[in-house]
Amino acid sequence: MPFLIAPQSLAFTVLLGVLAALPAVSIDITTPALPLLPQALGTSSAVASLTLSLFMVGFALGQLVGGYLSDRGGRRPVLLIGLALYAGAALFCTIAWSGVGLVACRLAQGVGAGACSVLSFAMVQDLFVGEEARTKRSYVTVVFGLVPMLAPALGTLIIHLGSWRTIYAVLATAGGLLLMVSSLGLKESRRAVADGTGAMSRPRVLLLAHDKRFVAIAAANALSYAAIFAYIAGSSFVMIGIMGYSAATFAAVFASTAAALTAGAWVNGRLSTAGIEAATAIGPALTVAVATTLALAAASLSGHTSGLILLPLLLLTMFTRGIIAPNLQHLAIERHVEQAGTASAAVGVSQLLSGALASAIVGVALPAYGVSAVAVPMAIVTIGALALWYGTCR
Repeated sequence: MPFLIAPQSLAFTVLLGVLAALPAVSIDITTPALPLLPQALGTSSAVASLTLSLFMVGFALGQLVGGYLSDRGGRRPVLLIGLALYAGAALFCTIAWSGVGLVACRLAQGVGAGACSVLSFAMVQDLFVGEEARTKRSYVTVVFGLVPMLAPALGTLIIHLGSWRTIYAVLATAGGLLLMVSSLGLKESRRAVADGTGAMSRPRVLLLAHDKRFVAIAAANALSYAAIFAYIAGSSFVMIGIMGYSAATFAAVFASTAAALTAGAWVNGRLSTAGIEAATAIGPALTVAVATTLALAAASLSGHTSGLILLPLLLLTMFTRGIIAPNLQHLAIERHVEQAGTASAAVGVSQLLSGALASAIVGVALPAYGVSAVAVPMAIVTIGALALWYGTCR
């Protein structure tokens, strides 16, 4: 049976991009509702914040479990189960009458979203080879970057038109539509299943840990991601609390940096189409990222923290991440195509861990060090990524 949605089509790229973006959308669209939850559910702000943090825990679990199971039993059944779990959990969020109940549903929703996200990238590796896979991954990243940019504004609009429960109703509807489209439009992509060779062999998970180059590439990607997450974690505090920007201006700046990352991914797709190899693009992009983050650190330490200085450096840093991420992820997963689900999960979870650590460091340091608490860690981890690339990955 042929694919109803052809893998080479734009529709396939958009579908994979939306699946990959489910976790980010599910966080960003619900953020405007957080202040409303304590009074609406008779709970505390700490419990309300758990709807985000436990969603992230579920996201990590979903990647690990979903990636592993898909290597054993195929992508399609795990994807459909993940979407069903996501949509069902979102539906239960709409009728939750306690903070604990909402948190539990969000944990389950995160598991479903994590499985969908990791499988979208595993499917790219199943269906495409070499530079074609890298190009497709770049364009999936473009969609992945565009969709969450609209989520906070959409969440605010939904609350204005309905209530915080309406947000979860929208997520449940979106999950149901994705389940229907995936069920009708996608067939199994895992090669061993698609070729009719029978059941999956047990994934050799330890091969990932024993592959020093895979570990180094994944670590370099995680460090590069940590720089971006340090910015995300501290951006509102710095721009609104220290620099005095309005909420609207902050939203515009944040959207512009997200657009810069998306633009970098698009350019990387064009570079791949032009025959420029991943290893060729990574070194210069990382070098530019080191230069821009060092300039950010120097500016913050010297007290030159105007938007005219910081914003261009932030935009360029985010642009380079759009080039770095698809290439490093492609090189890592390409080494273990036979267990692309598990490899994708390992790369994804390493990003989450590095991002969580960067966020914690920035949160602790911000009150004492201000802008430098964001800029200096960004420079340190980016230098680490560059050192790993030239020292171990190449």
